[in-house]
Amino acid sequence: MLSQMNYRKETQPHGDELFPLSIHVFETDLQSTVRVYCHWHEEVELFYAVKGEAVFHMDTETFLLREGETAFVNANRLHEVEGIDGQEFTFLAVVFQPRFLSGTSLDRIQQQYIEPVLSSEIRFPSKTERGTRLAEKTAQAMQEIRNLQERKEPGWELLLKAELLKIWQGYYSAAEKNGGKTDASTNYRVSRMKEILTYMNAHFCEDLEIAELASQFHMSESAFCRFFKSIMHISAVTYVNNLRIAESCRLLLSTEEAISKIASDCGFRNISYFNRAFQERMHQTPGQFRSLSAENRTAI
Repeated sequence: MLSQMNYRKETQPHGDELFPLSIHVFETDLQSTVRVYCHWHEEVELFYAVKGEAVFHMDTETFLLREGETAFVNANRLHEVEGIDGQEFTFLAVVFQPRFLSGTSLDRIQQQYIEPVLSSEIRFPSKTERGTRLAEKTAQAMQEIRNLQERKEPGWELLLKAELLKIWQGYYSAAEKNGGKTDASTNYRVSRMKEILTYMNAHFCEDLEIAELASQFHMSESAFCRFFKSIMHISAVTYVNNLRIAESCRLLLSTEEAISKIASDCGFRNISYFNRAFQERMHQTPGQFRSLSAENRTAI
């Protein structure tokens, strides 16, 4: 899933101005542990586990998302989906602007049911628990959304919106017992992490040292490393290497440049280290990756 290798704020619109919603089905990629790389966006997102299970990271929270369960990702929340070694995992993602539910006017639905959720005055459960009525109703609605989008029968958009409203109402009812504002400390930590990720995404091809990163964000090296790993669940060095390997994959597929030059262009100053890091991440050498990808394109 090379197209998902972005660790940043997502700016590509989902849907269009008249229908601000998109639906994606992600199939398992056993070559990569991470199914969806850490990012955030202004839209709300629902992740429904169609098959298997995976570890879900959202801001500072981590939980297991199991088959039949749905995760709710509020606007601008950091999130990442991490697979479990050797296990297949398929999920359905529905991404939409919150205004899709209420329209453009500030009506009662917007004021009472949507704005308090977006501002975290009311906090939806992070996921549905398998075996509960909420999980069953949400799963049925998500499956129906997928069916409606595939069939596209006359009026399908109306029915799809109705299913989303059912999901929102179910979460809203559950939130009455679980609501509450996110604490200021968590908000600060997540905001700080977004600044760091944005900076790293812009500079990962350069000589990016931990000391430089720590200084940039006014921390000691040890404090920076602890802070980074507490939210991202991997070290800053591994994170930078993952960014560089993702970019090297893109260049291996789209150019005929020598592997040594690609390694250098992506920020690796040692070809042997690049080869080891690439094989550890992709389970094949850069040369094998390029050759196998070329063979697959030829076969298609």
